[in-house]
Amino acid sequence: LAVVAPAGADGYGLPAGTGTVEIQLFTDLSCPYCRMLEEATGDVLSEAVAAGTATLTIHPLNFVSAKHGDDTAWSTRAANALAAALDAGQGDRIPAFYALLQENQTTTDGTTHPSDADILALAQQAGITADLSDAVASQRFGAWVQASNDHWLGSTIAGTEKVVSGVPVLVIGGKVIALDGEATDVAQRVQAAIADAQG
Repeated sequence: LAVVAPAGADGYGLPAGTGTVEIQLFTDLSCPYCRMLEEATGDVLSEAVAAGTATLTIHPLNFVSAKHGDDTAWSTRAANALAAALDAGQGDRIPAFYALLQENQTTTDGTTHPSDADILALAQQAGITADLSDAVASQRFGAWVQASNDHWLGSTIAGTEKVVSGVPVLVIGGKVIALDGEATDVAQRVQAAIADAQG
C-alpha cells in the first residue's frame, strides 16, 4: 500500500496550533494509559494550543489494537480520522477530536467497537465541518499511521534520550515529562513544563 501523508503533517506528526512551545505526544488510540493521560492533561494541552502558546504534535502509533485482540483496527482507524482532519485543513480541531476518540476507544474486553459512522459523528462533535467520510471509509491515511508506528517504535526522540518502547510519551519543550503519580500531579507537571518552556 502506498503511504499517503496528510497535507500539513510534520514528518510522522499531526500538528495543532502555532505556538512556540513544542509539545509532542506519542500515543495510541487503543491505549488505556493514553486515555487516562488525556483525561488528566487534555484540557491543559488544548488550552495552551488555543491560547497560541503551544504547538501540539500528535505522533500516532497503532500497536495496541492487536495487543488487545481488537480485529477492528481501532488504533489505525481513529488515527486515520485525525490525519483526515488535518488533511482537510482543520488541524485546530485535532485536540478536541483526539479527546473524543480517546474517550470512545474500543474497550479492552472488546464489547464496544466504534463504527466509521461513530467516528464521523465524533468529528462533528469536535467541530469539524469538513466531510471526512471518504478518507474514513477508505482509510486513506492508514498506511501512514502504520508507517508512523514502525518509525517510532524503538526510535529515540530527537533531543532526548527517550526511546519510544511504549505509549504514552509526552515531551514538552524538549523535556520528557514523568507520567507517574496522581492525575493532578501529572497535570501540574505539564502546566509547569509549558510555563518553563515559555521562558
